[in-house]
Amino acid sequence: MKKKIVQLIPRLSFGGAEVFCIQLSNELAKNPDHEVSLISMYDHGDGMLPLSRISDKVQFISLGKKSGPDISIPGKLFKALEKIQPDVVHTHMHTLYYSLYAFKKLKKNIKRVHTLHNLAKKESWWIVRQLYRNYFRKQYIIPVSISDEVLLTALKIYGSGANVLIHNGSEPVSASPLLETERLKIASLKTTDQTIVFINVARITKQKNQQLLLESMAALHAEGKDAIAVILGDCLPADQALYDQLLAIKPPNVYFLGKVDNIGDYLFQANAFVLSSIYEGLPISLLESLSIGLVPVCTAVGGVKDVVNEKIGFLSDEVTKVSFLKALKEFMSLPQDEMDMKRNACRELFQNEYSMEHCASKYCKLYFNQ
Repeated sequence: MKKKIVQLIPRLSFGGAEVFCIQLSNELAKNPDHEVSLISMYDHGDGMLPLSRISDKVQFISLGKKSGPDISIPGKLFKALEKIQPDVVHTHMHTLYYSLYAFKKLKKNIKRVHTLHNLAKKESWWIVRQLYRNYFRKQYIIPVSISDEVLLTALKIYGSGANVLIHNGSEPVSASPLLETERLKIASLKTTDQTIVFINVARITKQKNQQLLLESMAALHAEGKDAIAVILGDCLPADQALYDQLLAIKPPNVYFLGKVDNIGDYLFQANAFVLSSIYEGLPISLLESLSIGLVPVCTAVGGVKDVVNEKIGFLSDEVTKVSFLKALKEFMSLPQDEMDMKRNACRELFQNEYSMEHCASKYCKLYFNQ
């Protein structure tokens, strides 16, 4: 009899947790003994990840959630789970508190797993964390941290019941039919053939701290350095004021290209992957860049510092312009032979520790006590 696994996500927005959820579902569905369902609380709509990313072997279900609190969702979720009769329900982001009613009402004994995609304090509101603490302590729900830093915060807030660590994984990046089109687009932004291209894949938010990247790139421009930064990511209405502020201070060597679905085509055109975040869980975009040997230059926050070391990339000592600029310059002065060594080390690290195949295998062991 097939083992039935449900992945539950709020919606399939363009974000790391959402991409991870799709990729994990697809990887799990490769096992002929698995029957995988991916449930989105919101209906699928414009501006979301294309459903073509989901494997034909994965059943996609949407519950039609309304914006804001929706008291109909717990009942709809219970009916969906009762029909599926899963062996495992794996929740992501804020779907957990919508799931508690269904967990209590389901007669079948199921494994309940919840992934903490960010630092525990940033993952949910204070009152929700108090609710979770009791469930995690009793192992009624098993929380999973995605990085060493997330694990430390989970243990501090939830106690010893939150002691499971499974590093995020990712599928390797591949090119699309638009590769040549994007190559020409990036080439048109470069000053010379030797222009260094830094790429930042992140939504426009305070957390991602693109202001630090812009300030550092402005300093490089003032010094006459031949480098540009390309920022790929959408901006939600709540962050429009921040985006406007960034546009007002944007130096001429920085380009906002918005949200794109073919991230890989752009990563292939870059020399380095950059993150200037204030805090992080373990960014999928970072892992995707490693898969093609793209050297990372990042702030040392959250799960980033679990991944990036001097063998593969550069970390700023502090989240400051002086420190981040120093890291960018260290990358730019790297001899070609050392660059090649770091690129190879990136690919090797990804394959050995951060592939989705590796990650899904660990989740299966957790799901089924293997």
